[in-house]
Amino acid sequence: MNYTIAQDSRIGGRDINQDRVAWLATDDAVLMVVADGMGGHLQGEVAAQIAIDTVTERFRGEAKPRLIDPARFLAATLNQVHQTIVRYATDCCIPAHAAPRTTCIVCVVQDGQACWAHAGDSRLYLIHSRAQGRAGVVHTRDHSVVQRMVDEGSISHADAASHPLRNRVFSCLGGDMVPYIEVSAAMSLHDGDLIALCTDGAWWPLGESLVAELGRAPLCTSVPNLLDAAEHVAGPDADNLTLIALRWDAPVPDSQALGGRHGDAGSTNTETTISDEDMDRAVAEIRRRVPYNPDGASS
Repeated sequence: MNYTIAQDSRIGGRDINQDRVAWLATDDAVLMVVADGMGGHLQGEVAAQIAIDTVTERFRGEAKPRLIDPARFLAATLNQVHQTIVRYATDCCIPAHAAPRTTCIVCVVQDGQACWAHAGDSRLYLIHSRAQGRAGVVHTRDHSVVQRMVDEGSISHADAASHPLRNRVFSCLGGDMVPYIEVSAAMSLHDGDLIALCTDGAWWPLGESLVAELGRAPLCTSVPNLLDAAEHVAGPDADNLTLIALRWDAPVPDSQALGGRHGDAGSTNTETTISDEDMDRAVAEIRRRVPYNPDGASS
């Protein structure tokens, strides 16, 4: 496989960065994941880290070197993330109304196709290359109150950008509600196509300019430049901002596959069985690394 990946994450105007991002690759598959720990609940950064650790651990365990069924993997893994966060909150005696929560978007690229799943308002954009005569953009639909209002016709897209409930989501991982996890159909990739995963702190200030500017320069330049721009537009109250992008290049005959590459993927535990014992061990490790602080709520 031939591709380029770049990522960046910023704290913005907040006290801590509750965003998390990672990517992993084998010879035959690439995984990208972004999680946005939710403010207003205790330890959103812990929920986001659990998401990153769980997704990357399962990918390591199941991509040998490819996933048998990417869609099944995505649905099962995000459900496991939810269960692990809930277990963590229970073990820490955190009340349900304040329990850690995170949005999450995960993408797998395999066999020249992309498949993704998400809960919440972290987004994926698939930007088709103009060079292939397929110009166009696909992006995930936010699981948010405002998006529902747009769908119902009660507000316009323009009104949604500044609506006071813009950050209110109806699906997330963690908490006392069963999450709505949306899994895409597989989408074919062609030379020059771009895939971007980002938190709302990145896409909201940029709007359509994120899509327009992402492909204007090499990703190692455009990704940090876009976060600079988003942070500037949002001003001193900027949310955490995270963006990871992949450029897909058509396979070159007899080329070497890019194997064994990885990004900031958190834990390296390769256990992937979804047993109570495994969940208990995962929760214990998270508690060891990020001790429970009852005064740690963020706004």
